[in-house]
Amino acid sequence: MLPLAASGNPFDAQFGLPLHPLAVHVPVVLLPLGALAVLLLLVVPRWRAPLAWPVVAVLGIAAVGSLVAKLSGEALAQRVGDPGQHQELGNWLVAMAWILFAATLAWWLWQRKRLRQRRATGVVGLLVGILLATVAAAALIVTVLTGHTGATSVWGGLVPEAGGTPSASSSASATEPAPEVTDGATGISIADVAQHDDSASCWAAIEGTVYDLTPWVAQHPGGPDRILGICGTDASDEFGAQHTGQADPAEQLSQFAIGELAE
Repeated sequence: MLPLAASGNPFDAQFGLPLHPLAVHVPVVLLPLGALAVLLLLVVPRWRAPLAWPVVAVLGIAAVGSLVAKLSGEALAQRVGDPGQHQELGNWLVAMAWILFAATLAWWLWQRKRLRQRRATGVVGLLVGILLATVAAAALIVTVLTGHTGATSVWGGLVPEAGGTPSASSSASATEPAPEVTDGATGISIADVAQHDDSASCWAAIEGTVYDLTPWVAQHPGGPDRILGICGTDASDEFGAQHTGQADPAEQLSQFAIGELAE
């Protein structure tokens, strides 16, 4: 693979590689770690004094990291297309990271003040603790969902099943013969394309060329629905609206070409 050309966006590519796959590790690792630590501090009061500030620092780094991951993800989407649900969950991840950081900092400052004044937190402290625990648990859930959708968009359909057996989509693409194409002199008719309109055989016509997108259904960064929605159609307008001026998607698409669309 050739190094990515610089775009002038510091969140796009570094050293010829997308920044996003590296940046996501900061929030994906530190946010769950910080959220679990918050839950421990709530359950074990004696750990609060020595560990509260380090936990707040970890959450602060995770919050900043989530913003970098979001910006780098948007830059990557300009190259490969809208990742759909993963991007939506990424926005939620940024919000949850900053909310948990701010809530934990505010809670610890309030706790320190109470300790200095030797005042018990009582019912108010219990309610605040429950609220903070809820936020921490929500941050954990959003992080897992975001990471899962991101991993699925990249690795879905590519990794063999347990025991070395390829998945259904990869096995089919590896063993099935090349699709039959109608008379090369006249090209492939739109009626022929329309017969291949599902995940088992997905063809689409784009700007006068017909593509067999079957193996790309499970691999598309935006999720399979983005490809399934154009199976059996002339998708020139859809592709142009999503990828106009983007070299990488066009290059990726070219490897699936099977013939010209008949006029």
